[in-house]
Amino acid sequence: MKKPIIGMTPQYDSERDRIWIGPNYMNAIRAAGGIPIVLPLRAKKEDLAAVADMCDGFLFTGGSDISPFRFGEETIQQCGIIQPERDLMEEDLFSIAMEGDKPILGICRGIQILNVFLGGTLYQDIPTQLDSSVQLAHYQKSGNAVLSHNVIVEKDSLLCNIVEKEYMPVNSFHHQAIKDLAPTLEIAAVSPDSLIEAVYHPDKSFFLGVQWHPEHLYRKNEDALKIFEAF
Repeated sequence: MKKPIIGMTPQYDSERDRIWIGPNYMNAIRAAGGIPIVLPLRAKKEDLAAVADMCDGFLFTGGSDISPFRFGEETIQQCGIIQPERDLMEEDLFSIAMEGDKPILGICRGIQILNVFLGGTLYQDIPTQLDSSVQLAHYQKSGNAVLSHNVIVEKDSLLCNIVEKEYMPVNSFHHQAIKDLAPTLEIAAVSPDSLIEAVYHPDKSFFLGVQWHPEHLYRKNEDALKIFEAF
């Protein structure tokens, strides 16, 4: 059987003007039976489309914060580093992927950018903006593969169909999160303090975004591996 080629959005070191990718993204794709390739950061849309045409699916990876201008807000002090080059590249790739209805998986920044491109908004900084009596460790201090909190999986969602569970523990490394859900998306999981942790698009062949990092968990966590295998 032909192995699917998965195009991954590059992470960007703006100080050194270089692209890079966390190795666990690539390792998880390989473990699930795919072939990972890193897509170019700076390319004309038609050139990016030519490369994307070779891919069977797209992984939108984690990384820097998204420009608040893209969801109609001014930047607050607690917002992190913004990289316009990456926002632009991912916007082009997103439109290409959506037009071709190719499978999409978004992780951390990935779920956020998918929501923004479809008309949703974000908390620019959870500790500052989330009105909750209890805030979980959404940016945990423990190692990448340590589980931080549970998520509550929505019944009959794409995620529920994949993991076949109502609750699952996850790791967590984010200070931003979905605030207003994009109109075409559905919630797939929430945290106990009410943050949206996973979303899906019911009208697409495969469209899933998760706020945690399954690429750090797949070696020992069956649920994390199932996400990559389903993708």
